[in-house]
Amino acid sequence: MAAVSHLKNKKDAKLREGIEKVMAKCGSAGGPVEVKNYLDLLSAYKIEPDAKEISRIDRLADDDGFIERGDFMDFAKRSSTIKDILDAERSKNVDKAEIAFKAIDRDNSGYIDAGELGKLGSGMNKSKREALMNKLDKDGDGKITLQEFRTLFK
Repeated sequence: MAAVSHLKNKKDAKLREGIEKVMAKCGSAGGPVEVKNYLDLLSAYKIEPDAKEISRIDRLADDDGFIERGDFMDFAKRSSTIKDILDAERSKNVDKAEIAFKAIDRDNSGYIDAGELGKLGSGMNKSKREALMNKLDKDGDGKITLQEFRTLFK
């Protein structure tokens, strides 16, 4: 039971972290979230909130068009549009990771070995390459898989 609780807490922490990023993109800087900025962000992601979501936003906003930080956090935890933004962000990061991985995996083997890592450029000496390899090669097999490589983009 403790393991399930731990996973739920980890998932909740990831969601809160994602919501904090959304609030930062809305320019809240630790304060209330401006509704206009939130709606602009949705528009930038081509996400159209449904009528129910708009109604919830309207109820939470004060007369100046701001939602208190805690209220926005509670709203965002149940919001499908926030989940859409976070999914869009994740897929952007996955795409970047995969593009970079494929550029380094010159032999198209599906993994990056020490030789390929060594060809990254003159800015990385042997000790830096070894440190990077040790950091990314989680299973210690001398090969960096795409999944292991993605940790650089989180």
